[in-house]
Amino acid sequence: MRPGRIDRIVYVPLPDAATRREIFNLQFHSMPISQDVDLDQLILRTDTYSGAEIIAVCREAALLALEEDIQANCIMRRHFTQALSTVTPRIPESLRRFYEDYQEKSGLHAL
Repeated sequence: MRPGRIDRIVYVPLPDAATRREIFNLQFHSMPISQDVDLDQLILRTDTYSGAEIIAVCREAALLALEEDIQANCIMRRHFTQALSTVTPRIPESLRRFYEDYQEKSGLHAL
């Protein structure tokens, strides 16, 4: 927040469903994902996750698959289910509300 760094404070909200879908698709592009993985279900279950937390879920699922079998051919639904219980959202609802209220009151730009 020093002068000359960034001229504006920009509020970056948590990703919406379409953005979460894109994040998962970008991650899945480089990961062997099983047919039993339900992308729509993952999108619903990560409603309060940040983009970084969604990426962490994908990486955790991949590690779980490799821990189970170092020769694993794909990451399965059970790996994502377990990853979602390990990687949890870290931004509490109260903080999200605070930033949303602050954005509205201060006229901050939103992405």
